[in-house]
Amino acid sequence: MSQAIAMPEPSNPPFARSRSLHNAAARLISRCMMIACGLAALCTIIALFMIFGYILYRGASSINLALFTELPGPPDADRPTGVRNAIAGTLVLIAMASCIGVPLGMLCGIYLAEYAKEGWFAHAIRLVVDVLSGVPSIIVGVLGYEMLVVSWTPLQNSSSSVANVFIFLINKIIWLRMTLFPAGFSAWAGAIALGFMMCPIIARTSEEMLKLVPKALREASTGLGASKFQTLVRVVIPTAASGIITGVMLSVARVAGETAPLLFTVLGSNQEVFAHSDRFPYFMDLGHPFPALPLKIYEYQGSAESDWKRQAWAAMLILVVLVLVLNICVRVASNRKKFRAA
Repeated sequence: MSQAIAMPEPSNPPFARSRSLHNAAARLISRCMMIACGLAALCTIIALFMIFGYILYRGASSINLALFTELPGPPDADRPTGVRNAIAGTLVLIAMASCIGVPLGMLCGIYLAEYAKEGWFAHAIRLVVDVLSGVPSIIVGVLGYEMLVVSWTPLQNSSSSVANVFIFLINKIIWLRMTLFPAGFSAWAGAIALGFMMCPIIARTSEEMLKLVPKALREASTGLGASKFQTLVRVVIPTAASGIITGVMLSVARVAGETAPLLFTVLGSNQEVFAHSDRFPYFMDLGHPFPALPLKIYEYQGSAESDWKRQAWAAMLILVVLVLVLNICVRVASNRKKFRAA
């Protein structure tokens, strides 16, 4: 009678133990990275609340009705002083800059996402947009000063007929610029500078949001007989509207507190923004130095007068709350639109 041979129990091969150790190490690294990301987010939130809390602490005590209803004045004035014109001027500049930057930025993003073919030209545009989004605001201010504020003098003719052709074209450009934007500080120059800063942010955000729209939606719209333009306007853009609006508000939040471009293009003013006129009930003079809240903060904070410093902190709080309210209003409006569409 044969005896059964006892078979040895199979042992775990070396690669199985190695894979188990690798999985354990991967889980440990994943948890560590999750903790690190959470701590980074917590530090960002804490820093945000510390900044806002300090501005609230320094500025809340100086908030009063005169700040919103009175014009600026000297610290020893025998009347209440405020920053009414600067608040109105900031709102006007943001609206004008948005009218310039939002359409240009969205059109650039739509072209890159929907129409541009992958090649050197599209890559060059993206490179330029990325570079412009990181350009310091002081450079934009100096550029705006040279292009829109300084007076351009026509060139004199030369002895060469070929050179005269180029001089003639350059002089026509100079004439067009001086006709549209006469020399001097103005609200138009500041709005163009701020709109120029908004364009790259909106362009990149619009491109990325449009690329996230599923291709199946485009194909379904095309299958129903819609043209590419109809698909873009009625399907693609509404689907990506929330992300595009986020980019727009990020650009608005950036330019709302910019001071350097306004120093070189707007200069600032203590005059009223909406002045009574015989022709119109209210009149805005956009072709002269224009008031803005960041400029008033810059002026007051650098002063030795304690009353102006208190008003500077109050103006900072007003500016932060203004950007916050704009973001909330746009978010609420977009959410209502999405709710109705659903």
